[in-house]
Amino acid sequence: MRTLPWPLADDEVSAVYRRLRRDFCKWDIYHRGQSNLLPDVLVLGQQEHKLLVNAAREVWLALRELEARVVESPQALAALGVPETLVPLLAEAGPASPRITRCDFHLAAGGQWLISEFNEDGPGGYAEAHGLGEVLAGDWGERFPGLATAGDLRRALVDTLQPYGRIGLVYPTAYTEDLQQIALIADWLRADSLEAVTGSPSNLVFDGDQAMMFDQPVDALFRYYPGDWIGELPNLDAWEKAARSLPMVNNLAALAAQSKRFYAAADHHGLGLSEASRNTLARWLPISRYLEPALKSQLLAERSQWVLKRAFGRMGDSVRLGIAHSPTAWETVVEQALSDPEPHAIQARFDAAPLWFSTGLGYATIGLFLVDGHFAGYYSRVSPYPLINYDACHVATLVEIAGTTG
Repeated sequence: MRTLPWPLADDEVSAVYRRLRRDFCKWDIYHRGQSNLLPDVLVLGQQEHKLLVNAAREVWLALRELEARVVESPQALAALGVPETLVPLLAEAGPASPRITRCDFHLAAGGQWLISEFNEDGPGGYAEAHGLGEVLAGDWGERFPGLATAGDLRRALVDTLQPYGRIGLVYPTAYTEDLQQIALIADWLRADSLEAVTGSPSNLVFDGDQAMMFDQPVDALFRYYPGDWIGELPNLDAWEKAARSLPMVNNLAALAAQSKRFYAAADHHGLGLSEASRNTLARWLPISRYLEPALKSQLLAERSQWVLKRAFGRMGDSVRLGIAHSPTAWETVVEQALSDPEPHAIQARFDAAPLWFSTGLGYATIGLFLVDGHFAGYYSRVSPYPLINYDACHVATLVEIAGTTG
């Protein structure tokens, strides 16, 4: 993997921004007065690209086995930190539904690729994943010789929703950054002659057996709304019915796999995964455990080796790296988490390899979209420190065309 600055003049960069706003609903280009689009691209070689795609598919399949074991185990399901009112819905055998996920790859300091986690509940980044690459490699392709985008997230998403006539797109309407994602997806669906109704999850009602939004029947739901918030909705009964009867992207079973405690469930509960799946998860994911009082002394003594995570969080807001805290501050963090340990997990920390960008040293996460387990595109971010959160910048990922070199 290497980095390449945009070979564009200032007015050309402005043209990129205009196109992203106009055609890809990327309205929040500036964050805290600075562009959140890094003027560089991450370049993957063909072999690296194939390695990541194959690994993501292999791990995705192993996680589907783990998910099936977890939802069949009331003890394991209850331990994930899922709101109690929603636990019964995760085990419901609802209609077959497409699954959109995104896994986050990191290049470790020793040259090994590792996956920190899969985003299973409602992965975002559609404008940045599809639009940024399309604009740079499409509009300015002659400036990036020998490079191309990989995957077609738009096509994969539209195709998976094609069997349904009218799709209800639900999102947290208080957040404009979520509105822009939904607006883009609605544009994609309507351009392919599909109907889309957008609104809050509280707009979902049932007329008999028919799901409705704004007096319009919907045949499927696209849920861009955190599953762990659903238990607080005033129309929870409608969502309970939807979980049992309506195709949903993603269905509520995805909430089990979204929990940061999910990766520790197999060992903690003795779920008996196949040897192949156990080996796959051990190869690509760091060790994870449930946070328990018995681990306190180890966590304090090995502060630099562990990461603390809440079961459910958004954009890295609840991730705590031991190495980023003083011993005293880390002890406070651990003690606060242990006051209510069940919503927490710990994960072994690894040293990420830094890269040079036009803005300086940074740490990259290669996000890889999967639609029903098949590669659909890249969504990558860069941070000046080895924690990717809401302050990270978006960066395009391009792949070397076979037969070319950097």
